[in-house]
Amino acid sequence: MTELDINDCIAAIHAGRTFHASVSDGAFFVRIEDYTHFVCTAIHNGHRLRPALQENCALDESQRLHEEDPYTADIAANMPITVVANDSRYEYDLNRSPETCVYKEAWGQTVWNEPLSDTEKATSVAKHNAFYTVLGALYEKLESLHPQVLVYDVHSYNYLRPGMGDVPLFNIGTEQLETQRWQALIDQWVEQLGRIRLPGIEVRAAINEVFYGRGYQATFVGGNYHNTLVLPTEAKKVFMDENSGEPRPDVLKTLQREFEQAIREHARGFIDSLH
Repeated sequence: MTELDINDCIAAIHAGRTFHASVSDGAFFVRIEDYTHFVCTAIHNGHRLRPALQENCALDESQRLHEEDPYTADIAANMPITVVANDSRYEYDLNRSPETCVYKEAWGQTVWNEPLSDTEKATSVAKHNAFYTVLGALYEKLESLHPQVLVYDVHSYNYLRPGMGDVPLFNIGTEQLETQRWQALIDQWVEQLGRIRLPGIEVRAAINEVFYGRGYQATFVGGNYHNTLVLPTEAKKVFMDENSGEPRPDVLKTLQREFEQAIREHARGFIDSLH
């Protein structure tokens, strides 16, 4: 794997080069094997905290892991374009705006023993901005090559909380999407996910049943890239023990195969509909 700074990564994208790189001192990975019309992102996959913040964090590793999205990078690891965050959402949350991406409290818990300094906050916000600068360059490049672009924005969620009830295996959030324009494509994605089969697990896909797609990546894309659609897709953490963080390898392996197949079929149907 190559190591690239932000400018070199953007230059490689502008030139249309294929690469697999650790970017911005490992803050995130970019893997481009082919400049296809679809992208997979796992922006909450990461668990890293830079050392100065780790010492000041009021939450232990298991508490942080509980609200992160481990293994979401694995679910779509073999796609032609993947962008994966390695830094924890507790350092800066990539699905929040730059103004709100650094937590003081999260899920009712105080995050820092001592309040972060302005310098520490600015460092985190700069890393958030670097990520979206690269992501923006990628979407701009893809829009120059394709009439329309799809982004499968992969997340996961805890379902063993009190009162959760019968929640779907997959939830697609559409609140920020132009549904008049994209509804058929959204419905096709729900249908495709509903065809997935996992060992001993009921599969149901739904729209806006648990989450509504209010995250910043959808905001960023909707405000800047008219021909790119983000599909915020939440997977229930059936592929792991959500309390310990340990994976369930049999389920995870099957989910990866089935989910990647769903992406390929949906993306293929999408491009066929444009011709």
